[in-house]
Amino acid sequence: MNKRLLIAILLAAAAGTLFYMAFFRTGYLPKRIPVSVNYDSYSYGNARDAKIIDVATQPNAIFTSESLFHDLILQRQLAADGWKLREHRFRNGRDMLPYTDGRLDVMVLGDIPAYIAMTRSRIGIFAVCRQGYNTIVANRILTPSEIKGRRVGYPPNTTAHFTLDLALHSADLSINDIITIPMPPDEMEAAFRKRSVDMIVSWEPTASAILAIPGSAAISRSEGFSYIAMDIDFAARNPAVQAAVLAAVVRAVSWARSDERNVRTNLIWDRLAAIAFLGSSPVEANAKWTGLMRKETIDNPSFPMLSLDFSDERGIQHRQFVFMKQNGLLPEDASWQRICERVYVHRVPEIIKESIRWQIGRFDYAAEKLYRE
Repeated sequence: MNKRLLIAILLAAAAGTLFYMAFFRTGYLPKRIPVSVNYDSYSYGNARDAKIIDVATQPNAIFTSESLFHDLILQRQLAADGWKLREHRFRNGRDMLPYTDGRLDVMVLGDIPAYIAMTRSRIGIFAVCRQGYNTIVANRILTPSEIKGRRVGYPPNTTAHFTLDLALHSADLSINDIITIPMPPDEMEAAFRKRSVDMIVSWEPTASAILAIPGSAAISRSEGFSYIAMDIDFAARNPAVQAAVLAAVVRAVSWARSDERNVRTNLIWDRLAAIAFLGSSPVEANAKWTGLMRKETIDNPSFPMLSLDFSDERGIQHRQFVFMKQNGLLPEDASWQRICERVYVHRVPEIIKESIRWQIGRFDYAAEKLYRE
């Protein structure tokens, strides 16, 4: 072989090895091209004849209904009457909205998609799936009034947008007083480091990642929620199925609280689901993610119960509702009373009272995917 050609081949191989070490081993993978998802290809609507429960999940949402599909107690309870679960994975709650017309029976929905679904279809919320925070992070310490004139990266029409709106109003400012730069959370850290934005507004883990950048500072925060929602007609026709599913949510919380390894197992399930669906996942069974999961789920003593004062017009949920109407996300005739009528705050407490019947204190999860140190 020609000596120069051999040298060229060796240099190319060395370059390839360095590329692998620099990107793959360190985790800095090139950005993936989004995978196209054909939600219409999913099978829906067999709850009446085939006794199949169509469950919509959101991989990478940390504490999702992935636990339902590993809960052997739930599966036995459902199978006793001929029922079984069928999972449909969605990128986000917005993508689910067209399918909340009776095709989905159980779903994980964030605040804003939940309210939209409740005004469009017969959807109710029964439990909290996640209680987190959206944070405004600036490149230096600022007061809310100093937001004026700044370049702000945020995802429009989300709870992060709501957080920004609250902060602006607290300083007698409006969205017109800032330079808005719409962007998804996964682009925010790069934009922040390049100084193409002065601040960002996002949920976790994006906010914490950017707060770790030297010089950054949190300006303001507000709560955000995800819910376990159900088709109201399905839940009413099948009260035992409704109770069994909610009992499984409570059981998963009790199981996670009982041992740190169970928290990590939940994260593994979420990671595996996201990889199967999207090809990748930022979720890891490590201290960072267990801390985040604890903060946003099981460390709240009332989790997964809905707030008993959900309908209070001074509360965060009503302020979200007002924000959505003002921004055209809900129809003009949307009623807060109508929303509240579809919030079943007493259902989880009722099931907890029947803990023996629903075996909330017993655990039996699929052993092949449990965390091992």
